[in-house]
Amino acid sequence: MIGALWTGISGLSAQQKALDNESHNIANVNTIGYKSSRISFADQMYQDKIGKGAKVLDAEKLYTQGGFKSTGVNFDMALSGSGFFTVSNKSSTGTSETYYTRAGNFRMGDNGTLQDAAGNEVQGWAMSAITEQDRLSTNPNINVFTSAYTELLTSKIINLNKSVETYTAKATDYTQTVKGDVSTVYSGYGLKSEGSKVDDVKALIKNYSDALTEYQANPDGPSQSAIAQKTQINFLGTDLSKESDTIYVYIDGSKIEQKYESKPARMSDDGSRMLTEVEASQIATYKALADKISDQTGFVAYTVTDQDITGTTETGSAVDSFESFDTFTKSTKDLDVLHGMIEIESMVPGKEFKITEVGEYSGSYVYGSFNETTSATNVQKGTGLGGLQSAREALAKAISGNQRDVFTMEELNLNGSDSYTFDFSVYDKDLEKTINFGSAISVDPTTDIDSVISNLTSGSSVSVANFNKYFTAKNINGSLVIEAREYDVEFSTELFANGATYTTAASGTNYTFSGTDAILANGQTSFSITIPAITLGDGTVISGISATGGSINSPRDLDTLAGKLNDLFAKNTATNASGRTVSTPYNAIVVNGSLIIEQTSGGAVYPANLTINKLAGGIDKNADASGRKGTGAEFLEIKTTLDQTSSQDSLQLRLDTLGISDSGFGEFSVNDAGLIIMKQDGAEFAIGQVSIALFNNERGLDPMGDNLLAKTTQSGEPTFNINNDRTATILGKNLELSTANLSESLVNLMVFQRAFEANAKSITTADALLTTLIQLKR
Repeated sequence: MIGALWTGISGLSAQQKALDNESHNIANVNTIGYKSSRISFADQMYQDKIGKGAKVLDAEKLYTQGGFKSTGVNFDMALSGSGFFTVSNKSSTGTSETYYTRAGNFRMGDNGTLQDAAGNEVQGWAMSAITEQDRLSTNPNINVFTSAYTELLTSKIINLNKSVETYTAKATDYTQTVKGDVSTVYSGYGLKSEGSKVDDVKALIKNYSDALTEYQANPDGPSQSAIAQKTQINFLGTDLSKESDTIYVYIDGSKIEQKYESKPARMSDDGSRMLTEVEASQIATYKALADKISDQTGFVAYTVTDQDITGTTETGSAVDSFESFDTFTKSTKDLDVLHGMIEIESMVPGKEFKITEVGEYSGSYVYGSFNETTSATNVQKGTGLGGLQSAREALAKAISGNQRDVFTMEELNLNGSDSYTFDFSVYDKDLEKTINFGSAISVDPTTDIDSVISNLTSGSSVSVANFNKYFTAKNINGSLVIEAREYDVEFSTELFANGATYTTAASGTNYTFSGTDAILANGQTSFSITIPAITLGDGTVISGISATGGSINSPRDLDTLAGKLNDLFAKNTATNASGRTVSTPYNAIVVNGSLIIEQTSGGAVYPANLTINKLAGGIDKNADASGRKGTGAEFLEIKTTLDQTSSQDSLQLRLDTLGISDSGFGEFSVNDAGLIIMKQDGAEFAIGQVSIALFNNERGLDPMGDNLLAKTTQSGEPTFNINNDRTATILGKNLELSTANLSESLVNLMVFQRAFEANAKSITTADALLTTLIQLKR
């Protein structure tokens, strides 16, 4: 009897647990990601083949797929298939515990990470830290996208075997910063108008986007850098002699033609000989054709000279032919340009162009030639990552361009008497610091730009070595052009005019400042004049003018300087014996570009010499011709990387924290593989990937409450597949509903209730029998 009592009690206990479990299922009928559980009953031990009741063997979760509810909430995710989200409850002390869940009602936490409703951080493959190698910026002071970068050039996500990369490039508004090149400086040397620079950028944006699309389609394919084509053309010039004549070239079937530019005879720029009218006109015509070619979208042209295998500039018949050993040097010098050779370069690396005819027309055609030897630079199409890098470099160069500081002869007074010092500083992006040259470079008195260049580039000093490392110095159409070797280098140039003294002897009644004593007034240099006292014919003494009293600040030209001198003369007065006021008897005039001071009093005693001092001071570069070679805008490309073989970590969502943008927020989305994409101003960034954990025995997971599960020895360790391959699909803006079935649970409740009542009946029956037996004994 007592055995029957215990058997009934075990049944009551088992059915009670079943009722508890079913009540739990009913309570969680609306819990996101909840998996219903069921009770597994088992009979208990036997004695004489009679069992001792029932027990609950296991309350097991049933990991069946739940239904989906579309929420429209960006952060919501649902798993379709096997697997679990991984979350971690990181504490401020640095400790953490990892759990697993099917509930995907996520949000952004106050620290910017993706979190569940309880504040646990969702785990996955986080974006790697951005390094200098991942960033290309033409502005060393800017390394994240800001509101100034308004032009989205391209943005693509690349899926590799074990990682995901995002390439995003933006630029500042290049249509606002662009300015055309100054023709007096750059004619024949890649002269570009505003419109052609903008068109070049647009062509290079398309080329860059195409290269990125090709790389996206086959990221693990072969890689080869692109090479831009360079081809030289040559004109004989034999029939180019009058205004009706023309020269032309056919490029890709289009004729580019230039009419004869009539110019007067003049001295050559090196002063070696007089150029005839025809020679001066041919030089102007060749430069003008080069300028027309440069104005075509995607092309740039230069007048060049060629050298033979020994490095000697070719002359005679060799000038009119191309050989495999030729080398070509860009030059705008008269005698070099007169050879009639132009180099045409594609600005789009890897894009081929065809030249089919070169000639001149003067009633009949005289055909020139184009270089088909190996001394020309043949095009090489880029592929894969190498092609992408070549396209990016060309685009960044066109958007920004190498910095150029220009000093024309209007800024430089190269009279063979004045000396200068150049000082430079440059930001080295590799060293991440500003390089000061240590000491200025001295420029000796000269009348020649090439001598200035020699001073800047020759010698063994640290300053010269640094100059040659970062800059080139060129004589372009008689102007000094200092250009950065790299387009992403920023530098400052300071040109100081050393103090100079100009002394000239009286010739008759005039003091003429010319030759080595020629004076240049350009609005940058200040002067002072020292004049001794003068005794007039009537004995009146007019006091001298000291250097302090005779200072003239930055006259804009010689005429202004002459006017300022006359003001000084007029204000420096004395009173003669008759009481009349008389002024200093000089008059300054400008004749043929030379300053002349005239003696205006016949009876006065004048000094044998007059002296004008140029004060030491800075000279500004030419503002119109200086600036960036490209459009003068800024380019920034950022590559982000997700390493899918790295360890799991929390997923940061703020773009400012990730070092991508100065604005933290964007539009969140997730694809079916769990890749998190943040979209901002049209650009898409892959910033993380939610990982999906798989277990050999899902039912071995231990429910912890709060929709969390913990791994156990029965479940085994979680496994993760690269790119979540062969795991559940993630549905964005959806949630997985509870698998608890209300109808089924209500039926089960009735079944368990009946079973509970029956077990209770067995207990009362056994108790009644036991009572009867006790009464029999009495």
